[in-house]
Amino acid sequence: MKNSTAHAGFSLIELLVAIVIGLLGSLAIMQIFVGSEAGKRAAGSLVDSQSGGLVALFAIERDLQQAGLGFTNLAALGCNVRSSGAFDNKPLQPVSIIPAGAAIAAASNLWGIPPGDANSDMIAIAYGDASAMVEGVLVSVAAAPAATTYRLSSIWGINASDYMLLAESGQNCTLTRALVTDPVNSDMTVDHGGAVAYSTSGFAMHLGRAPQLVVYAVRNGALTRCDFLASNCSNAAQVGDTTVWVPVANDVVALVAQYGVDTGAPVDLAADAYCKSRLAVAGACPDPDTGATAPGNLTLAQPARACDWARIPIVQLALVTRSGQFEKEEISPATLTLWPDSAVAPTTTGPVWTVPDRHYRYSVTRGATALRNAIWMGAQSSC
Repeated sequence: MKNSTAHAGFSLIELLVAIVIGLLGSLAIMQIFVGSEAGKRAAGSLVDSQSGGLVALFAIERDLQQAGLGFTNLAALGCNVRSSGAFDNKPLQPVSIIPAGAAIAAASNLWGIPPGDANSDMIAIAYGDASAMVEGVLVSVAAAPAATTYRLSSIWGINASDYMLLAESGQNCTLTRALVTDPVNSDMTVDHGGAVAYSTSGFAMHLGRAPQLVVYAVRNGALTRCDFLASNCSNAAQVGDTTVWVPVANDVVALVAQYGVDTGAPVDLAADAYCKSRLAVAGACPDPDTGATAPGNLTLAQPARACDWARIPIVQLALVTRSGQFEKEEISPATLTLWPDSAVAPTTTGPVWTVPDRHYRYSVTRGATALRNAIWMGAQSSC
């Protein structure tokens, strides 16, 4: 007789317990996965915004390092340019901060550039690219207004199609291009005559084949760059044209800058204060520092404007970038201090930037760039 063995299986209760345990385990795994993916997206987005800030800072600093090359001469700094292009009747300054705010910009925006995004400054930078005559040469024979041929003390290094700047202290300057050079008589024929008569105290400065007169502005969340020699950067109708305002870096929401100003007497080219405003000797930055009266103000005579720029050896700036990842909770502070206050020279009041949407992560990239061409010009005793 065979013995029969009963085959026992899982009970219904045991199956339900196992299913619940499995579901809880799956839920825990999904929670870990979702949290990991969210963290990875947030970290990646923040890294992207930080990278964008570094790219934007590098682009601006690359131009700032060359600011003033070819015209760092008291006869040219701050002069009013006469030319046949879009830069006509605009002041020539190595670097100019155009403060945020429509009311302030009207007083400080000497170029009529359409404002960028709210709470964001604009920066205008000018420099040449010549390798010769970087300090300029004298006009050796006086020239009448609208003259198109100038006799210089030397025309070495000047080639046809090179840009030239004619300047004399207290006068408008002329941005023109060389057409023909006569090495025997040191004559230079240009395509645009000056609006003033240049005496033998005037200078001719070589700006090379491709000088830069550029403006950086934050537009629609991107850092953009416009070149006055290629386009009319003052034309509001072209603000949305990416061939005029060329994107440099995305996810940039603010650009804020200050001049480092030498307020000492005599001038020693050591910055004593960081400020947007024009400072008197031994002056202090106003609070708030709006830049309503900026260095190079056109209410001043050209020699005084030139001395303003001869006292600016450095520019500091901060770029605010934003991550592309929207968070359900508010994760950013209401305000960001772009750089710390300093009560010792060079003094500064760190501007506070208001965060527009706290559901995004923000990153601040700071930099300070020495204006080497202003420094190489040396301390000007007459200022």
